Amino acid sequence: MLKNYVTIALRNISRHKGYTALNVAGLAVGIASCILIFFFIRNELSYDTYHQDADRIYRVAIDIQSKADNRIFAKTSAPLVEALKKDFPQVEEAVQLWQWNSQLVKYGEEKSFYEDNLFLTTPDIFTVFTIPLLKGDSRTALSRPLTVVLAEETARKYFGQEEPVGKMLKINDKQYEVTGVMARLPYNSHLNLNMLTSITMLQNEAWYQDEAANWHSTMFFTYIKVKENINLPLFEKQVATAANAYVGDLLKEWVVNYVFFLQPVTDIHLHSNLSGEAEVPGSAMNVYILSVVAVLILLIASLNYINLTTAQAANRAKEVGIRKVVGASRTPLVFQFIAESLLLTLAALLMALGMVYTVHPWFEALSGQTIDLGQVITPQAVVTLLGATVLLGISSAAYPALFLSSFRPVSVLKGKLSMGAKGATLRKVLVVCQFTISLMLMAGTIMVYRQLNFMKNENLGFSKEQVVVLPVRGGASIKENYEQIKNEFKSHSSIAEATTSASVPGRGVDNFAIALMDEADDKGQSMYYLFVDFDFLKLYNIGLVAGRAFDKTRATDAESTFMINEKAVKAFGWASPEEAIGKKLSTGFGRDGEIIGVYKDFHYRSLQAPIEPLVMAVNIARFNHISLKVQTKEIASTMAFVEKKWKELFPNHPFEYFFLDEEFNKQYAADEKIGRTFLVFTGIAIGVACLGLFGLATFTAAQRTKEIGVRKVLGATVPNIVLLLSREFTRLVIIAFLIATPLSYVLIDKWLENFATRIGIGWDTFVIAGAGVLLIALLTVSYQSIKAALANPVQSLRNE
Repeated sequence: MLKNYVTIALRNISRHKGYTALNVAGLAVGIASCILIFFFIRNELSYDTYHQDADRIYRVAIDIQSKADNRIFAKTSAPLVEALKKDFPQVEEAVQLWQWNSQLVKYGEEKSFYEDNLFLTTPDIFTVFTIPLLKGDSRTALSRPLTVVLAEETARKYFGQEEPVGKMLKINDKQYEVTGVMARLPYNSHLNLNMLTSITMLQNEAWYQDEAANWHSTMFFTYIKVKENINLPLFEKQVATAANAYVGDLLKEWVVNYVFFLQPVTDIHLHSNLSGEAEVPGSAMNVYILSVVAVLILLIASLNYINLTTAQAANRAKEVGIRKVVGASRTPLVFQFIAESLLLTLAALLMALGMVYTVHPWFEALSGQTIDLGQVITPQAVVTLLGATVLLGISSAAYPALFLSSFRPVSVLKGKLSMGAKGATLRKVLVVCQFTISLMLMAGTIMVYRQLNFMKNENLGFSKEQVVVLPVRGGASIKENYEQIKNEFKSHSSIAEATTSASVPGRGVDNFAIALMDEADDKGQSMYYLFVDFDFLKLYNIGLVAGRAFDKTRATDAESTFMINEKAVKAFGWASPEEAIGKKLSTGFGRDGEIIGVYKDFHYRSLQAPIEPLVMAVNIARFNHISLKVQTKEIASTMAFVEKKWKELFPNHPFEYFFLDEEFNKQYAADEKIGRTFLVFTGIAIGVACLGLFGLATFTAAQRTKEIGVRKVLGATVPNIVLLLSREFTRLVIIAFLIATPLSYVLIDKWLENFATRIGIGWDTFVIAGAGVLLIALLTVSYQSIKAALANPVQSLRNE
C-alpha cells in the first residue's frame, strides 16, 4: 500500500511540475531561513554556558544610589573581592579582573602590537571559570608578579612554533615571563581573554592599598562561585550592603547607598548593558525579534504551501470520484493526500539543508555569528526538523484530504462539484494572513533603518566631523609636554586646532563619587568625568551656558576647578546654570574645587544612552588622546604629515589613528547588523508570499479561462481582463494593510523604547510599506493576468 501511495504521488507531482516547484521552493526557503535564524538564536543563548558549574557563577555589580540619580556599573571596587571571601561563607571562590587595554607588547625587535583584552587577575580565575591551560600550571601561573598567560592564538602570533613558556614578552617596557598558554576560548564568552597577567603588580601600589578610598571606585570586574544549595535570595540581600561594614559612616554623610547585586554569568551577554561592560553585549530584544521573524517566515511559507495545495486539490476531484466508484474507502484516500504532502515537505527539507550549506558563509558575514553546521545533525536537531516537517506535511494535507474524500462520487462525475465558496474563502484568508505578516515585516524594516539613520545624523551637541584622533597608548605619555606636542601638529596649515584629553566622545568616560561642600544637606552622588585640556571645548565646538571655560593663563584652573553640563545642574538641584557658578565640589579622585562654568549637554555616549551628568576637569596626568581638527581637501598629505610627526615624537610606538565620526558610528554596528539581517529576511518573507501569489494567480486564471474567453468575444479589452483578475488580489492586500498597520505600530513602539533618543512613528511608514507590498503583489499577478488576457478565446471556447 505504501508503495502505491508513493507511486501515485510521484505521478501527480510529475503532472504538475510548476505547482510542485513553487510549493517545494517556497517551503524550502522558509525552512532554510528558520534554520539560519535558529543558529543565531542558539548562539546568543549559549553565552558562558560552557563553564563548569555555570549556574553557580555570578558577577557582582553595583547600583550607586543618591538623591539625584542611580548609576549602575558592571565594575566594582578593589576591596570588594576580599570582603566577599572574608564576610560571606556562601562564597566558594572569588576573583577580580582589571581590564588593561591598549598596551604595547613586544617580542624581540620584529614583533610589536598594541593588545586589547589584557586583564590583570589572580590564579583564582582558573577555579571560577573553565579556562583550560594547554601549557603551564593554573595554580602557580599567575602567583608571581610580572607573569603572563597567553591565549593560544596570541602565543602563536608572537612565538610561532617556538615553545612560549619561559620566554619573555615586553609589555610597556617591562619584561613579563610567559607562564602558561590558554586553550582558545569559545566564541560565546562575554569575556574575550587575550592575555592574563598577575594582579600583584597593582596590589603593591599605594592607591590600591588605600582601602577606604578604593571602596568608592568602579574599576574591577568581580566574579564569585557560590557553594551548592545556598539560600540565594538571602545571600543576595546580605551582599547588597557589603560596603556598609567598611565605609557605612561616610556613605551616610554623603547620603549615598552602594547596593551590590548578582548577575548570573549566563545572563550577562543578553540581559546586561551596564556602564563599563568588558565587551559590547548582545540584545535580548534582537533575539526576540528574530525569533518572531523566523516564526512569521515559516508561517508564510506554510500558508503558501497550504494555499497552493488546497487550490490544486480541486483538480483532483474526478480522480477521487473514480477511485471511490471502484471501491476505495475514505481512509486510503486521506492517506494518499498525506503521503503526497509528506513527500513534498521532505523534499523541501532536503532542499533547505542544501541552501543552508550554500549560504551559511554569507550569513556569517551578515550577522557576525559563527555557524557550526554540525549542530544540524545532532539527534535533537534531526528529531526537531523531521518532527516539524511531518507535522507541516500532515497539517497542509488535512483540509483537502478530508474535504475531497467526503463527497459523493456521483456528483463529481457529473461535474457538479468544485471547491466552492468554502475553498475560495479559505484561500483568501490565507493570502490576507501572508500579506499581513509581510506588511508588518516591511514596516518594521523601514523603521529600523530610519532609527539607525537618525542616530547617525542627529545633532550630538558637538562637532565630530573632520576630527582625527590619535590614541596615546602602550606606556607612552604626553603629560610632560602636551602643549608642545599640540603645537607640533598645528604647524601644518591644514590642522586648525589640537587638544588632548583622557577620552573622546564615544570612547567611554571615568566615574567617581562627588559631593557638594559647604552645604547643610550634603548631596553626594556618583558622576561621570571627562579630563580635558584648555582647548577641548573649542575644538569640539561645545557651547557655554554660564560662567567661563578653562583658561591656561590661570594656574588654579588645572588644579582646583570644574565645569559641569546642564544635566549635572539639575542633578544637584539648582534652579539655573548661573546658580552653579562658584559652588564647591569634593571628588573621589582627590580634588576639591569650584565650578567655573556650565556647558551645553552633548552626547558623549551613543544616542542609545541618555545624556547624564558629566563633570570636566583639567587633569594632565590622564591625557592619552590627541584630537586634531583637519581640513579634508588635502587629507592625504595632511595624514602623511601627521604620521611623520608621530614617528618623530613617539619613535617606539606604532602610528594609529581614527576619524571620530566613523568611530562614533561604530557604536551602532550591532544595530546595523540586525537591521541588515532583518531586511534580508523581510525580503525572503515577501518573496515566499509572492511565490504563493503567483501560483494562486495561475490557478485562478486557469479556472476562469472560459469566462475570459466569453468576455473577450463580447468585446472586453486586455486592460479590462487584467483589471478583473488583479482586482481581487488588490482587495486582499488592502485588507491585510488595515490589519497590519495597528499591529505594526504597537510592536515598533515597543522596540523604540530601547532607545533613549528615538524618532516618531510617522504615518508615511505604513503608506510606503503598503504601497510597496501592493506593487510587488500586482507585479507578481500581472504576468498571469496579461497572459490570460492575451489568450485566443477560440482556444478556450472550442469545446463549448
